[in-house]
Amino acid sequence: MKTKLNIIREVWLLAVVVLITACNNQWDNHVEVDTPTLDGSVLDAVKANKDLSAFYLLLEETGYVNILNGEYEYTILAPDNDAISELVADYEEGEWNEQEKLAIVKNHIAFGLYNMKTLTQPDSRLKMINGKNQSMSTVSFDSEHSNVLCNNGVLHIVDKAYKPLMNIDEYLQYVRGMFPEEYEQLDSLYAKATKVMDTERSVQTGVNELGQPVYDTVWTTRNYFFEEMPINNEDSSYTFVVLRDLNFRDLKAKYARYMSLGDEEQTDSLVVDELIRDLVFKQGETTALSGVKVDFSEAADFVPSPIEVSEYKASNGVVRFLNGVDVKIKENKIKTVVVEAEDYLSAYSPSKVYTRSRSSWASGGKDVMVSSRTYQKDPVTGTEYSFVFNTSNYNIDMNFYLLYEVRLNSVTYDVYWLSYDDMAEHIAKDPASEASTLVVCQKMFAAMPGDAQLARSSGGSIQNNYWGNSVAFAAYSVAGDKTYRDYPVQLRKYTLDTGSSRMIPKEEVEGEEGYDFDVPRMGKVQLMVCNTAGFHPYSKTNQSGGMMFLDYIKFVPRIPDGE
Repeated sequence: MKTKLNIIREVWLLAVVVLITACNNQWDNHVEVDTPTLDGSVLDAVKANKDLSAFYLLLEETGYVNILNGEYEYTILAPDNDAISELVADYEEGEWNEQEKLAIVKNHIAFGLYNMKTLTQPDSRLKMINGKNQSMSTVSFDSEHSNVLCNNGVLHIVDKAYKPLMNIDEYLQYVRGMFPEEYEQLDSLYAKATKVMDTERSVQTGVNELGQPVYDTVWTTRNYFFEEMPINNEDSSYTFVVLRDLNFRDLKAKYARYMSLGDEEQTDSLVVDELIRDLVFKQGETTALSGVKVDFSEAADFVPSPIEVSEYKASNGVVRFLNGVDVKIKENKIKTVVVEAEDYLSAYSPSKVYTRSRSSWASGGKDVMVSSRTYQKDPVTGTEYSFVFNTSNYNIDMNFYLLYEVRLNSVTYDVYWLSYDDMAEHIAKDPASEASTLVVCQKMFAAMPGDAQLARSSGGSIQNNYWGNSVAFAAYSVAGDKTYRDYPVQLRKYTLDTGSSRMIPKEEVEGEEGYDFDVPRMGKVQLMVCNTAGFHPYSKTNQSGGMMFLDYIKFVPRIPDGE
């Protein structure tokens, strides 16, 4: 129930007046009125005007005579008798019932005090006690009999009675009631909805025999969808697109190819939720609230009989009935995903990990370096070179890891990363030997959604890798070579030496499938990026550690053009 203080604070108020006595006070100049102040309530003013007898009868029949004699302040837009007669004539036999009468009454009363000057400003709207924002541009005032100031409000006479518009939520429920089980989109939208009392819009009408408050209860829909797309909010303004069921199901099938959860029922539920979100827009836009751009180039209106309209202008936006709507998948619904190296979840030994500021070239202005020791050997001369950073704090452990998590779709990805070592002491220690420049070798393991998580065993090997112990993705970069600074390297699969816990990459997996990062189920993929050795000609095979450098990992979904 509203308190008087809350009402005055919350109403959309451009002019507020606190009346102490009905006969002595005037409004300030910006809200002053020419008509005399009446000694009585707004209800008394309605009752005393013979041209408002039909409206007064509605107030009696709906119990609002009690409310208008209460402690609150009101602005009344009172339809005259001709307006009420014209309104009633629009109803079929039996439709002009108690519920309709109550809806009309509540659409002509507002909390607070508003004069005609305020109400007739361009784009002015007045929030009625039913929560609807009534556009004042459609209201025709009887200027000679308006601005009647009373001791608990102000009365304006209007020559038309206004039916309240449904908001988008209310209209969609109406459509669903008209076409039960005909629109999967609407059935799914409301499958998880519950009705709750709207305490802000419900008005206390009295008390029962037990002394408990009795409300003119307004119900609202509670639905987790509405946290993201509040189509039940009267102060919002959206466009909701309702698709023909065949169009909706075609898009479902399209989405499902890239959103598999491994279970048909769960996949279907996820796809429907995603598609519902992708069909709600801010007015005038073709990019949904979800961020997905929707293709209306082949769309056409349709009229669901017996509704007989292809578009409904709701109190908080528009509902459109369309067929032929499409959603492009590539780099729209499913986009390239970039994981910044500094966003690692954990590391084998965090004290050995350094997040470096590299604003001139690194994505996000940072990259990550792992302090370790790497040996390289010149295959011709046999000369060994040692590369290290911070000799007082470096690791010598095999398969030192950085752990990441990324949400991916059920699609094949091409995987890239940018790994660049810019440390001068790692570049050309001996100008005559290429082996005197550090080659940063790293590999990546993965655990797919729903699978056992990656782990490093006490012996140093990585467990629960999706490709088993025999395959991992790997790549290398050369210190100081700006090609590796400016362009990411594509990772590919390598077979691993299974005879050692070092899991050293041996040979490239042949063919195009060597680049396939297949995600069988949509969800969170766990990644371990590890140091390694052995698969570059300069690498010393029996070493355990290895320097690491990483700026980002990029997953590019392999989706056909036009999909």
